[in-house]
Amino acid sequence: MSALNIAAYVFGVIGLLTVAAKVYRLLVFTYVYFPGLHDRKIDRYRWSQKPYALVTASTDGIGKALATELYRRGFNLIIHGRNPDKLAAVREGILAAGSQDGDVKIWLEDAGKGRWDPVQLLALTDSLDLTVVALVNGGSEVKMYPIDAQTEDELQHTMSFNFFFSVFVIRTLLPSLRSTATRGPVTLFGFGSFATLTAPPYLSVYGAAKCALEFILRNVAADERFAKRHNLNIKYIQLAGVNTAGNPSKPDYITATGEAFAKDIVRRIDAPWRWAAANPVHAIMAYFVGLLPERMAEGMVVKEMERQFGPDFKEKKSD
Repeated sequence: MSALNIAAYVFGVIGLLTVAAKVYRLLVFTYVYFPGLHDRKIDRYRWSQKPYALVTASTDGIGKALATELYRRGFNLIIHGRNPDKLAAVREGILAAGSQDGDVKIWLEDAGKGRWDPVQLLALTDSLDLTVVALVNGGSEVKMYPIDAQTEDELQHTMSFNFFFSVFVIRTLLPSLRSTATRGPVTLFGFGSFATLTAPPYLSVYGAAKCALEFILRNVAADERFAKRHNLNIKYIQLAGVNTAGNPSKPDYITATGEAFAKDIVRRIDAPWRWAAANPVHAIMAYFVGLLPERMAEGMVVKEMERQFGPDFKEKKSD
């Protein structure tokens, strides 16, 4: 066989494998996001007579919407926040809106303070069939100044709120979740940010915290597989725009409402792989951003931030 024929054969095989990989990804995408196909996937986590879901940061936005949706789907709840009045109001609202006679417990804790005592969390979850853990805490006020102008307290709060608190919850609950998973499926998932895919101005620490959370979730999932424990589903949920108090952008085809996004989450809870975008538009955005040149992606995210925060979005503080 001549060198030309060998080269043609090699490139042909490479091309075939490349096309096969793209077709496979398209088939998986179609399967995951086909309308109505996965609406009942969350039901497999209601195997207990009294299943519980823990939702952190559940007094506003995605957390509140997700807690409400899970309660509507038949889960008892542990809702978390740092404001006792808001937690009590959310609890009453969930109970009043639901049709079942469920239980809604309250966990009062400040995710941004940097040190946490596990006693209360362990006491709340003791003897419960905790089958869903949603680490919703996160988000960041936009810093109008670079990292070297941010105070140590600001940096610590951003890391605690977006990363360290989730690690604390995972570390505290993992032994009991493993035990529960011997009797039925259990899921634990945390939320990422589009900031990890681009380089938004002044969000370097926030983006780094979300990247670290993604790695923790992926590695803990790998640890469980290595130990031959396969009934604990651990996932990183990617998102882009969701209309919340921290992101007041008007809902559209890119920016979902909190209620719509909560429904997306429960539909994709068993999506393949350990990384999943709950919303199909967010999944497409994440894919295409990865194809763009670096500077083009940066320019696009700057334009989006200018759209959200006005044409005067610029550095307002420096050393």
